[in-house]
Amino acid sequence: MARVAFIVTTCHEFEGIKALSATLKQHGHQTDCFIPAEEKDFHRTVLDFQPDVVAAYATTGQEKWQYPHIREWRKEIKHLKSVSGGPHPSFDTDLLKDEEFIDATIKGEAEYAMLDLVNAWEAGSSIEDIPNVGYLKDGVPHQNPIRPIVQDLDELPFPDVDIFYKYPFLRQKRVMQVHASRGCQNNCTYCTVPLMKKEWISGKRGERFNRTKSVDYLCEEMNDILARYPNFRMVNFGDAALNMYRGWLEEFAEKWPERVGLPFATNININFLNENDIINLKRAGCVSVQFGLESGSEDVRIKVYKKGYTDKYVHNIPKLLKKHKITFRTNNIMGSPAETLDDMFQTVETNRRIKPDGCTVLIYRPFKSTELGREDFALGRVEVGKDIGPSLQNDSQMKREDLREVVNLQKLFNIAVYLPGGPKLVRKLIKLPRNPMYDWTLLAFLWYQHAVVSGYGMVDDFKLGLKNLGQIFGKKTGGTHQYGEEDKNQFLDTLDTGLDASF
Repeated sequence: MARVAFIVTTCHEFEGIKALSATLKQHGHQTDCFIPAEEKDFHRTVLDFQPDVVAAYATTGQEKWQYPHIREWRKEIKHLKSVSGGPHPSFDTDLLKDEEFIDATIKGEAEYAMLDLVNAWEAGSSIEDIPNVGYLKDGVPHQNPIRPIVQDLDELPFPDVDIFYKYPFLRQKRVMQVHASRGCQNNCTYCTVPLMKKEWISGKRGERFNRTKSVDYLCEEMNDILARYPNFRMVNFGDAALNMYRGWLEEFAEKWPERVGLPFATNININFLNENDIINLKRAGCVSVQFGLESGSEDVRIKVYKKGYTDKYVHNIPKLLKKHKITFRTNNIMGSPAETLDDMFQTVETNRRIKPDGCTVLIYRPFKSTELGREDFALGRVEVGKDIGPSLQNDSQMKREDLREVVNLQKLFNIAVYLPGGPKLVRKLIKLPRNPMYDWTLLAFLWYQHAVVSGYGMVDDFKLGLKNLGQIFGKKTGGTHQYGEEDKNQFLDTLDTGLDASF
């Protein structure tokens, strides 16, 4: 059987890799996962594993980080195959042109695509007919059609947590990372979900994009983990929204406290939430939630982002969360082409009004895997040659005359929200040249809110950032922004902000 080495850039648990590893192991293959920050000699440790296949998780901006390693590994493992999966290759097959480093890509949910690919390589067979797989033929990238996605998540084996919890730091943290579902109810234009729904779903009757594990399966999965790794004291659900289905939430509130009993934090979609749902979340043990406000302007939120909820939800749901003593944080976007600077200060005012326990603030980025991003490129709104690195918290690639003010506002957003007289002060500060104090101000708020409000613990969260310092401030990793030229890595990129990818 084949030996498959998964490699990732940051010290974090990746749900997709857990699922892929479990499926491969179920069918007899050997797998492991390797994190540079957790290895004394990352290159040698992977080499000692003697993989037949190296599988890299790739996001835009870090889609080529593994190339230097692949080049060196192939000097000693001549038959080594390389596959790239994740958000970037799911929407961009140009990586296949780098045939020295990439033999295949996988688009979309990949449990069985990965299994078929590994089986084909092991048998020396062609990969050209495997659904979800991308390959290079005669110098041209080809993307095969997508197979039907797994409808019953209970059919899959429990995610393989061992490949991450072999590392002492990850298994000794107080918070466990878990997913209960796949999909999202909303169709936000700045997100990949609308295109996923178009490209991954055939439209056949009974086929669903939004799927949830049964409560029984989820409880069994948790207890299987806790039996071997008993140190965890809290769960963070990385789903797009735990309130995917109302009946499920009611059953969850009955069974989770009795069978598992750990408190948890989660994401929610507030336009699908009512007070009874909040009561059920509280009964189940929810201590903190996070939701996407994105813009304080209802016009921007509804007409441009197609976020799906009005100011009525924005103002009423926080009152109910406070009533039932559940802390909440908001996600916010700065600098999209739809917003003026006044719109962004309206986002500040909305946060001041609803008084969240924390605000995550990201700079808008025009990904080609989103509807709004594709529109930005088509209309020439993007500074194509500008390299901003992989971060959503560093800089903007948009063509704007007020770009400095936008980036500075993102850094000082929490001061504007929480400080008395904050908006007036920040309106003056954003006119000054950008400086490192603004960046560290953002980091300090982000660290405090995530560590304290969500229950991660300040020591654990701080250590997690330190785990990645070598990658950030050390030698280059080989990953660049796909539209730029130079490497850029940011400390903020590696802080575990709880924004776990759902797919």
